[in-house]
Amino acid sequence: MEILDNKHIHGKNLRDYVAKQKGNKRTIFEKVFDAYKVYREKISSVNVLSEEKIRECVLALNEYRMIAVPVFDSLDNNGQKALGYTIMEEFFYLLFQKKVELMNISHENLFVGKGNSYVSLSFTPGSFDHLFNKPNAYIHTKYQDFVLGANVEIKVVADNETETKTTVIPAVAIECKTYLERNMLDSCAATASRLKTAMPYCIYIVASEYMKMSDAAPELTDIDEVYILCKAKNAEREKRKRAKQPPFDIDDDLIIDLYNRVCRHLNAIWWKPENAVEIGKIINRPV
Repeated sequence: MEILDNKHIHGKNLRDYVAKQKGNKRTIFEKVFDAYKVYREKISSVNVLSEEKIRECVLALNEYRMIAVPVFDSLDNNGQKALGYTIMEEFFYLLFQKKVELMNISHENLFVGKGNSYVSLSFTPGSFDHLFNKPNAYIHTKYQDFVLGANVEIKVVADNETETKTTVIPAVAIECKTYLERNMLDSCAATASRLKTAMPYCIYIVASEYMKMSDAAPELTDIDEVYILCKAKNAEREKRKRAKQPPFDIDDDLIIDLYNRVCRHLNAIWWKPENAVEIGKIINRPV
């Protein structure tokens, strides 16, 4: 298995959690970590991202979830351990890290994984005089479960003094949820609006394993798509948990659809107004 770093958010959290356990509980979690290593090795062996190979990745993911999710669900305050819900966060990192490697992107400022995205810039000088020599630039960011974009430096020059701030300009942002309820959707809609004000050509996707709402209108928001990856309601998930049955699988067709949507966006021309007369459209946003 490759070395774990901060981008492997699930594996790192699992390894750290195992190290804190003792006795039978440690034995159980060591078996989960062994299953995680097998899963990672299967993902690492994939060197092309054809539809067939993506299905193999999802199969490996579901085999790991079959072992890990029931163990995580048995914990008190499972969400606070950052184990179950980070599985998909890391999966998207593993998938799209492979994608950008296959694209042979030479830019050193490429960013892939969990991180902060730029949403706005404000100035908070302490006085009128400071406005000229120390405007105190502040970059507002929003933490994303997965973001693909570029690390950039923003320089603010005033009276020959320079402030340099580093941030990530997002091209793709994915919010991962175990289940999606109305207040979560509202929060995601607000985030999508802020991100697209800062970067109009960022696509924002919500990827939830289960659905836990009946009254919503995500199509009226700036969210580009909402995926329910297990094609099941949270009530069905809870029923399976009580019956000690395995979790629903992640649907591989939906992962392929999400992957293709992101790829189309990465390969598209986002803005080329000089071709407006030729194609007959001025805005021509990629779909």
